[in-house]
Amino acid sequence: MSSSAGATTTDGQHITEDNDMIRRSPLRPDPNALYADWATIVAAEKEQVERLREWQDADYYAPVAHHFLDDPRRQGDSVLDALFGLGGPGTRWLDVGAGGGRYALPLAASGRPVVAVEPSPAMREVLDQGMSQYDIADIEVIPGRWPDSAGGVEVDAALMAHVGYDLPDIGNFLDAFEGATRHWCCAVTMDRAPSGGFVDLWEEIHGEERYVLPAMRELLHVLLARGATPEVRILERHMRMMDENDLRDSARRRLWLSEGSEKDQQLQRKLDGMLARGDRDWGFPRAVAMIIWQPPSASPQ
Repeated sequence: MSSSAGATTTDGQHITEDNDMIRRSPLRPDPNALYADWATIVAAEKEQVERLREWQDADYYAPVAHHFLDDPRRQGDSVLDALFGLGGPGTRWLDVGAGGGRYALPLAASGRPVVAVEPSPAMREVLDQGMSQYDIADIEVIPGRWPDSAGGVEVDAALMAHVGYDLPDIGNFLDAFEGATRHWCCAVTMDRAPSGGFVDLWEEIHGEERYVLPAMRELLHVLLARGATPEVRILERHMRMMDENDLRDSARRRLWLSEGSEKDQQLQRKLDGMLARGDRDWGFPRAVAMIIWQPPSASPQ
């Protein structure tokens, strides 16, 4: 009896000259190879932005941070409902890249204490505003990036919501993320990185292909290679409605253009025509997923 690729069996004995091929199969990827690929994509995107950007920023989120405060009493949020289902009151959460507290505030308000790690001063200001406005105290805010600023954190469940797209060292990030939690890890991510919006306009204005950062599919690929058995839930995406001015500002920011520059004027003329024709395909992410898995050292609940 024979099989393809030169591997044969005779009387039940396997000839193993193809073992190296089997070990290298894309069906069984080496996580270290995926980390390297991830880092290469992130580095290429960063180089592209640094080369083409027309403005510098101390805090990228400062102009838009106010959009990231949500009412912690809101109902019908499928992400929140899923988070609540992972542990009742008393469950201690880690929220990496907590932003303005979209999830940290309602978790803490429902009796689930939160360690919120956030590098952006503007985002932390919005989070502080939300804590004051809604009288929520059970949030420990740690300024800085994960995992550098949060050694020794121990929680029951860990959340990374729209974090990781631009991380150069995804392996180290996930090692620390999994190491901090006893029961559950949870990632909320889009089918494509938000920075990939307006990709067609990018290519028209800048004259080169847009490098798009890793997102949902790539993260899932990495988790599987690490040995996780993730559950994936595709959730309803609630998009903030943008008026025409917001849309123009967003396109300008995503293309890293200075207002009034030659390229910005070209962009605005292009948008004039698209809006007049009723075009609405801006290349925004179409789906949001919640990926849930247990860390290797998960303790039974």
